[in-house]
Amino acid sequence: MLENALKKAFGINCHLEKIKLKGLPLYMVSGRVFYSAVMGDASFLIVKLSDREKFGVVAFKKQLSQYMEKTGLNVAFCFDDITRVQRDALIAKEIPFISLPDQIFLPFLGVMLSNNLKRKMIVSTDKMMPATQCLFLYLLYKSGNDFFIKKQAADDLGLTKMSITRASEQLKQMDLIREERVGKEIRMVPNYRGRELFEAAKDYLINPVQKIVHTKITKEEGLFIAGETMLSRHSMLAAPSEDVYAVVKGSDIVSGFEEIDTRWQDDITTSRVELWKYDPGLFANNGEVDPVSLAMSLSDNADERVEGELQSFLEEYKW
Repeated sequence: MLENALKKAFGINCHLEKIKLKGLPLYMVSGRVFYSAVMGDASFLIVKLSDREKFGVVAFKKQLSQYMEKTGLNVAFCFDDITRVQRDALIAKEIPFISLPDQIFLPFLGVMLSNNLKRKMIVSTDKMMPATQCLFLYLLYKSGNDFFIKKQAADDLGLTKMSITRASEQLKQMDLIREERVGKEIRMVPNYRGRELFEAAKDYLINPVQKIVHTKITKEEGLFIAGETMLSRHSMLAAPSEDVYAVVKGSDIVSGFEEIDTRWQDDITTSRVELWKYDPGLFANNGEVDPVSLAMSLSDNADERVEGELQSFLEEYKW
């Protein structure tokens, strides 16, 4: 994509080759991708930056000199997104940069700048929002795909344009995905696959359970087996005294529940129903909630037996 964009911008052939740089400080190579670029008679180094870079213009100016000294080439930094303030600061310091589709400042080759700049969306990177976790699970369980079209993901998950934008931005800033523009499409590309993706995201995942109600279940339609009930079906753990189900908190089913206080009405057979922040049915299989959501729903369970059986279940799961 970068190769084609540069060729289109300047009307000359462009050849990029991914390379590795050695003998530099860790902070100058970690999370960055390096390309040797040849365009016409010009050869230069492109430093593709991570979405999570925290350096400012002064640091980039110093690093520019170090890269140039190391390689003997002109150097350009490549940003996924750039604000007007950042762009103007880089130009003022004469730091070459590329930010597709239309912010290219290569004084040794050419310049193409546009006032069509977007504000960078600021999202928290402490924990995933419910919509973000939905998108993450969508990417995780469709691990056979090399990329995902953002609009298609939004349609499949029932997310608005704003929700999918914020969710994908959060995953980008957590360094779990990157985005590529191909024509009018925005493609989301996971940085990891399968279990590696789960492990990379584990610290960001949330417990999907918003609230727990105890009620008498007469019909299981629309409910999904969850919690210790599900875990007991896949391990040596004994089934709990109450069957555990999950349903999205806004479901019409919930309005029909009669909440029962089991401390005062112990003669009624009740079920434990978890009201989730997102629809468990999106990723359910055979009437059961998905493994990752199950794990997060049990993350606050202090029972060592539950913890041990859950760990074994996840280790045996075919990612």
